Amino acid sequence: MLKSMIAGAAVIAMLTGAAMNNTAKTEETIVGGWEKTEETVINDDAKAIFDEATEKLIGVNYEAIELIETQLVNGTNYKFRAESQVVYPGAEKKEAIITIHKALDGTVTILDIEA
Repeated sequence: MLKSMIAGAAVIAMLTGAAMNNTAKTEETIVGGWEKTEETVINDDAKAIFDEATEKLIGVNYEAIELIETQLVNGTNYKFRAESQVVYPGAEKKEAIITIHKALDGTVTILDIEA
């Protein structure tokens, strides 16, 4: 009984310490958290990822405008602001937010399109 109480107290102390450390470190990157990009200009690597992910979409053309955020996961997630246009004469251009995942093996997948 005493051992389990001591183990429980140790766990509580570790969790409390971890919580205090997380609140004190506001400047550090949170693993898995989204990070705003310092430069929103799309570099060649980011453009290649965007183009590869959207090239096979049918019915809507997308053009990347800016890279908004990135997220380090099992690979990297990229969030782009893009211009979208349905493929028919006189179609209006609209804004979309496209989230793309690039896996460690180089595979590129669209996770979400918010139109």
